Amino acid sequence: MLYNGAALPAPHNHTNCEGSATRRDYIAEAALQWAMKPLNWDERGIRVDGRFLSNLRFADDIVLFSRSTEEAQAMLNELNEVGKKIGLWMNRTKTKFMKNAFCDGERIELEGTQIAETMSYVYLGRSLNMENDLKEELGRRRRAAWAAFGPLREATDQLTDHELRAHLFDSTVLPALCYAAETWSDTAATLKSLRTVHRALERCLLRYNRRTQLQAGLRSSDLRRISRLHDPAEYVSKAKHRWAGHIMRREDDRWTRRTLEWIPRETKRPRGRPPTRWADVFAARMDQLNAQLETSQNSRRRRPRCSWMTMARERIEWKRCWGPHDK
Repeated sequence: MLYNGAALPAPHNHTNCEGSATRRDYIAEAALQWAMKPLNWDERGIRVDGRFLSNLRFADDIVLFSRSTEEAQAMLNELNEVGKKIGLWMNRTKTKFMKNAFCDGERIELEGTQIAETMSYVYLGRSLNMENDLKEELGRRRRAAWAAFGPLREATDQLTDHELRAHLFDSTVLPALCYAAETWSDTAATLKSLRTVHRALERCLLRYNRRTQLQAGLRSSDLRRISRLHDPAEYVSKAKHRWAGHIMRREDDRWTRRTLEWIPRETKRPRGRPPTRWADVFAARMDQLNAQLETSQNSRRRRPRCSWMTMARERIEWKRCWGPHDK
């Protein structure tokens, strides 16, 4: 897996402004997409649901997927050549590669320069690694939440309106703490980590610490009643439910939906209990709803069992079946 950032040459006129910089970004993105069209990568990358996934692009941030280091180096060189034709150069300091335990290659070079290998990489604000371990990302979320709370602390200390103070916190600090959490698997350890950080921020918001909270005889539930903050687990659950609905209602053949519906039939499941998957929470919820329908006293209202993927395609039904988050 390769990560690469391209850059446009700086203009000779140094009176550049933010608007012109934004236009330059749009031009670079359009030019890069046009330049990559001739690349014959239909049989390169990793096979997902019958098609090959070779790259993902967001502006000039590109991820390349390959089955070997030899293929990755060939793709990187081809991308470098088409980029130079339109005046784009790769950022050598940001270009890294990661490999899993099944990769036998060791080196990837670009024009004689060895590309550095990394165990994790921050892409689009999210720390990624081959083990799908969220420990590093949870640490980044903790630091981001405290950094977002710092500038607000003086204002929140002076606010007497509890509703306004809670709204200010939930609209700035909570999104920083739970950024991209809708893409995580719901494990007990992950939710506990988020709640631990949130409790510490809540105590700081109310100007308590562990000792003063203990002396006042206040439980965490008491602090929540005073602060009126939203629970991070409910925030993540609502965001995940909304994101799942967006994925299943897309009809433009995006990789988000294709990877979600993909069943890797060419591999066997390893022994032991499988890890918690992203969609397990939706499957469990639909099992509960189907069980309630089967035990309904009014047999006329019974309907066939359906999967969460089918339910998510209907916006109204999908929202209704997730009752706790409609308020």
